Amino acid sequence: MKKENAILCIIQARMGSTRLPGKVLKEVNGMSLLEYQVRRIRQAKNKIQIVLATSLGKENDAIEHECKKIGVSCFRGSENDVLDRFYQCALRYPEYDAIMRLTADCPLVDPGLIDRFIDYFNKGDYDYVGPSVEFGNETFPEGVAEIEIFTKDALNRSAEEAGLASEREHLTLYMRNSPSFKKGVVSLENNVNAKYRLTVDNPEDFEVVSFVIIHSDITDGYEKHIALLKTHPEISQKNIDVPRNEGLGKSLKNDRVVRKNPKE
Repeated sequence: MKKENAILCIIQARMGSTRLPGKVLKEVNGMSLLEYQVRRIRQAKNKIQIVLATSLGKENDAIEHECKKIGVSCFRGSENDVLDRFYQCALRYPEYDAIMRLTADCPLVDPGLIDRFIDYFNKGDYDYVGPSVEFGNETFPEGVAEIEIFTKDALNRSAEEAGLASEREHLTLYMRNSPSFKKGVVSLENNVNAKYRLTVDNPEDFEVVSFVIIHSDITDGYEKHIALLKTHPEISQKNIDVPRNEGLGKSLKNDRVVRKNPKE
């Protein structure tokens, strides 16, 4: 891997959320959540090339328009096969050997943690680095460290080999589950704050994230956000009982083979 290269950061986004349609373009203080997230990502010290990957559906024209407004490239691909969407997007950027995946429903992703994840990835010979390998073992508050970094080779192999619908929809699921990838984890010593939820999937989430954005500086790290919520439990309680990884659970429950793995 060419360690001197910048990271290609691909943000996953779409307008068609069932629980909160158009969530990534909802505004707080006159700024869309997507723009807020991009401004936070750009605070990271490492070199990062940002591109947004959305689907071809006409409703996502608004996302492409927002990308032009805030100076971010926009790639459009498959709606449900997110793995192929990322693969096709990465093909447009052959100069990058490492890819960071973020999701647009996490506008409060911490730039300090982005640097921490990148530094950890670069110091080891990893195929994949994330906040956990097994779902349910997360130690960070949800939404602040949904950061995954992997090699382009790992992405290419996953796109070729992953055959389950869940693996095509949930980008890194195949990497996480396959023993053929070398994986690293960036985590905290304890998970006392993992119960806090700073992602946007439903109206209650938006209320909490809006409160945090309004009452903090865009340069604040996640520790200040959690400290703010601890002094306002009436806010944090709005979404604290929402299950983590709910979408993945539904995918696994209805899983099926959608393509044959050529290695089998």
